[in-house]
Amino acid sequence: MSRIVISGASGDLGRRVTKLLLKNTAHKDLTLVTRTPGKLADRAAQGIRVLQGEYQDRESLDAAYLGAETLFLISGLNLGRRIAEHRNAIAAAQRAGIRHIVYTSVSGVQPNNPAMSAKDHYQTELDLRASGLNFTFLRNALYSEIVSSIQIAPAAASGQLEMATGLGSLAPAAKADVARAAAAVIQDPQKHEGAVYEITGPELLNYEDIARIGAEIYDTPIVYTPVTPEERQGFFDSIGMPRTYDPNMPLNPDGHLWASDELVTADMAVAQGYQAVLSQHVKQITGQEPETLRSVMERVKSTRYDLIEETV
Repeated sequence: MSRIVISGASGDLGRRVTKLLLKNTAHKDLTLVTRTPGKLADRAAQGIRVLQGEYQDRESLDAAYLGAETLFLISGLNLGRRIAEHRNAIAAAQRAGIRHIVYTSVSGVQPNNPAMSAKDHYQTELDLRASGLNFTFLRNALYSEIVSSIQIAPAAASGQLEMATGLGSLAPAAKADVARAAAAVIQDPQKHEGAVYEITGPELLNYEDIARIGAEIYDTPIVYTPVTPEERQGFFDSIGMPRTYDPNMPLNPDGHLWASDELVTADMAVAQGYQAVLSQHVKQITGQEPETLRSVMERVKSTRYDLIEETV
């Protein structure tokens, strides 16, 4: 087992992957890196190495990554600034002697994808290819928990689901499946060297399908109405959501930290077919069938997004 660093370890995905790795990895082989070490006090108390590291602070990354062989690079949240931050992490990995980076990208990465997030991930993928390091890309589909708690739960209350996604399709992935796939790759990076995995759920669905599933789960009518990007932006403006991401902005009432420019362009990517990706990669990597959106929706029904338990 190589020495592993999880960068961004105090977030939900980092916690889930840590839990899985500790079943097979000795504490001495794992380092958890986070902007806020206090959030991982429980792991430090178990004897796990927890270090402070920020993607904007090169020196902190140099110290945190030193001695590792495999880096699990969980993408940052600073939309528009992530490219520079990820470059800092890649450069620190090179200086630290890391051999392999497992990177959390996003489904549908293409140069013309309108989603602001996809543009950041596309450039980081290019930077990793040019870095000379071994890499594996985990292109994660939209989390099923986001669809359930942030999109469908409010629609169940109002009876209306209005999005700028047209009739485009996507294959939402359960967080537990994303974590299992990541843990499997991190534990055997040589097996997955150079791989680009599309981490998806088991079925392609459009938002008419999703609204129908939600209506059945909540036992209430939900009508999906496609709207224009301008109409979608107008809705977000009307509820006071910031247009531009700010790391210091308060949680949205639904329990997330996204700004409307990211959400509207993500809708556009679905409408234009960039998210219409379905793979068998979860099963190929983990040996398990991925969880359906319906199952996730039943499991997390009416639970606010940031309060969903770290089950794996």
